[in-house]
Amino acid sequence: MAVTGVGAVGLLQGPLTAFFASRQCPGTAIRAATAWALQQARERSAVIGGFHSPLEQSVLRLLMEAGSTAVVVLARPVAGASINSAWHDALDAGKMAVISRSASTQRLTEKASVDRNDFAARLADRIVVGHASLDGTLARQCARWLTDGLLLRHIDDADVPRP
Repeated sequence: MAVTGVGAVGLLQGPLTAFFASRQCPGTAIRAATAWALQQARERSAVIGGFHSPLEQSVLRLLMEAGSTAVVVLARPVAGASINSAWHDALDAGKMAVISRSASTQRLTEKASVDRNDFAARLADRIVVGHASLDGTLARQCARWLTDGLLLRHIDDADVPRP
């Protein structure tokens, strides 16, 4: 399936770090992810992800405010998608790309979310997880990525089972 996108799609050629977090996170994970995002912004490291969970959205906001680069992966087609108005400056400045490989998904289902995260993870050179809830969808995905040999680091190690 072809990848479609808008903005600085050339970011896909450079090194990318994927960032993921469960929908609910403890305060320690939020603080650690915030510090991590600020470090990425200082280093001007490009971060890729779905940026759907609250913590992921906070990380994206920090990156954009710092003038860093990001690739947002949508679970639905880019064509016809409503692009967040806060992203327009970053898109115009060549600091952001919004991409998708979906041709038809209109609703964010668990399967669409898993597919989107897997796509982003496989585009990345390494994966950073802010928090994965025990027995949650993201924790199961992390276990698969580790089995597949993807480079994975957990900011909040205590909650993620190891294979």
